[in-house]
Amino acid sequence: MTATETHTTEPGPAFRAVERVGNKVPSAFWLFWYLLIATGIVSAILAATHTTVTTPGTDKTVAVNNILSIAGLQHLLSTFVANFIGFPPLGVVLTVLLGVGVAERTGFLKAAVVAFLAHVPAKLVPFAVMFVAGQGHVMGDASVIVLPPLAALVFRAAGRHPLAGLLGSFGGTMTGYASGVLIGALDANLSTLTASAVPHGINANTSVLMNYWFQAASGLVIPIATTFVLVRWLEPSLPKFDPDAAGDAAELSAGLSQRERKALTAALVALAVVLAVILAAWLVPGGPLQGKNGDLIVSPFFTGIVPILALAFFVVGAVYGVVVGTVTRPEDLVTMMADALRSMATYILIAVSAGQFLAMFGWSNVGTWISLHAVNSLRSMHIGGFGVIVITIVFCALLALLITSGSSLWAVLSPILVPIYTRLGLEPAVAQATYRVGDCLSHGISPVNPYVYVLHEQAKRWDPRFTLGMIFSRMMLFVLPVAVIWTATLAIFYFARIPTGPGTSIFLGG
Repeated sequence: MTATETHTTEPGPAFRAVERVGNKVPSAFWLFWYLLIATGIVSAILAATHTTVTTPGTDKTVAVNNILSIAGLQHLLSTFVANFIGFPPLGVVLTVLLGVGVAERTGFLKAAVVAFLAHVPAKLVPFAVMFVAGQGHVMGDASVIVLPPLAALVFRAAGRHPLAGLLGSFGGTMTGYASGVLIGALDANLSTLTASAVPHGINANTSVLMNYWFQAASGLVIPIATTFVLVRWLEPSLPKFDPDAAGDAAELSAGLSQRERKALTAALVALAVVLAVILAAWLVPGGPLQGKNGDLIVSPFFTGIVPILALAFFVVGAVYGVVVGTVTRPEDLVTMMADALRSMATYILIAVSAGQFLAMFGWSNVGTWISLHAVNSLRSMHIGGFGVIVITIVFCALLALLITSGSSLWAVLSPILVPIYTRLGLEPAVAQATYRVGDCLSHGISPVNPYVYVLHEQAKRWDPRFTLGMIFSRMMLFVLPVAVIWTATLAIFYFARIPTGPGTSIFLGG
C-alpha cells in the first residue's frame, strides 16, 4: 500500500465517544493542577476523619496528610523546585533527546530506516515494529521516547501512514511492557519486591527469572495481537495522510547515495565499537558496569541504560554527520542538541505541574489508601482459583490509571497480594505474573501518564490537527485484545500447571 492509497474507515460510536471525552481533557499543564486540587480535597476529608494507612509489609501506621493544610502548603513550597527537577520522566526524556536529536538531525535515522526497509519485506514491517515494541522494557522508560518516532519513520518510508507506526509502537510498548524475551531492570525490581513480600515459612523461588517462561511466551504472542490491532483497526481509523505534507517522500523512497551508504557504514562500525566496549564492561568479570558480586541484572548497566542509549545515538549520529557532511564543526552538534531540547519546551512546562502532583500525591498517602482499600475489597470477595487472578488483573489495571510507575505500584501491592496468593496455595511468581498483566493494560489510556503527552507532541509533527482525544481513542483499541490474549496465556500456564519461570511452579509444593 502506498502513501497515496491510505484508506480510512469510519469509526464506530464507542470510538467517537472516547475521542470526544479525550478532547475535553484540559491541557496537561492545567490537568495536573486540577488533579492536585482534587487529591487535596480527598486528603482533607480523610485527614478530618483521622484516617490512617498501614505501610505494606510492616505494622507501621501513618496518617493521611492534608494537602490543603498549612503543613501541606509549606511542604509544597519547600519542595516545589525539587518536585519539578525530580519529575522522573523529565531526566529520561531530555537525556535521550541529546543523543537522538543528533542522530535525527544529521540524517542517520532516515538512512538507517531506508537501509532497514531494503532488507525487511514490506508486509513484515508492522510485525517487526510491534515485536521490537514488545521488548521495550529492556530500555526502560526511554523506549517510549525512542521507539515511536523511529516506527513513524519506518512506516513513512514503507509507504504507510506514519501515525500508524508512531501510535502502534507506543501502544505495543505500553501494553506489552512487562513481556518480552529479554530480561531487564524491571524484572529485577519486581522480583526484589516480591521476594521481600513472601510470608515467613514459605519456601518459593523468587529469582529474577521467576516469570521468564511466561513473559517470553507473552513476548511472542502479544506482538501478533498488537500487529492485528495496528493493521486492521488503528491504521484504517486514521485521517487520510497527505504524503506531500511531510515533504520527504522522495527522500525516503529514493534510496541511499554512495556517500550516504559510506556514512551509514562508518556510523554502524562506530556503534559496534561502542557496544563492544559497553558490553565488555558489563559482561567481563570484574567489569565496571557489573553490580555487587558480579550481578548482571542489578547493575550500573541497567540503571545507566538511559545515558548509554544517549551516548550510542550521539556517536552514530556524529560519525554519520561528519562523513556525510551535515557536521562540519563541533558547534554543529551543540546546535542539534539544543534544537532537540527546544522541541520539548511544552513537555518541560508539563513537568512543572506533573512533578507537583506526583510528589504531593505520594506525600498525602492517598494513593496508598486507595490501593489498600482496593486490595481489601479483593480479599473480602473470597474468590479462589483462576477467578482471583482475573479480578486481580482488573484491580491492577484500574489502579495503574492513577499510579503509572510499575515498580511503585508493586511496592504497595506486593506485601498484600503475595500473602493472599500464598494463602490460596499459589506461588509468589503467579502473583507477580498476574500483576504484570494488569499493570500494563491501562498505561496507554491514563491521563496522568506523562508519556501520553510526549506522544501527542510527536503526533502533531506529522499532523498538527491530531488531538489528545485521538490519542486516547487509538490507545483504547489495544486494551481489550491484549487483555484477552494475555489473560488467556496466563490461563494456559495456570491450568496446564506450566511453571512461569525456571525453578517455580503454579501451586505451592508443586
